[in-house]
Amino acid sequence: MSLTKLLALGTIGFIAYRAWQRHQETSMPVRQADDGSRTTPHGDPILVGEQIDISEPARPAAHASRSFGEE
Repeated sequence: MSLTKLLALGTIGFIAYRAWQRHQETSMPVRQADDGSRTTPHGDPILVGEQIDISEPARPAAHASRSFGEE
């Protein structure tokens, strides 16, 4: 490949790269400035406003059986 063809391909590649960069800058969404506030909690919408019962267990001991079927 001659030097002229190599330089032409490099120039075309550089021009295409710059055009791609400009396209990426214009297609990016607008970033919002961080104002330091907190977002609202976003969890399971079914449990919003529910009071979850976190009471002590009936027996404060863990259950462990030696094998399946035993109590």
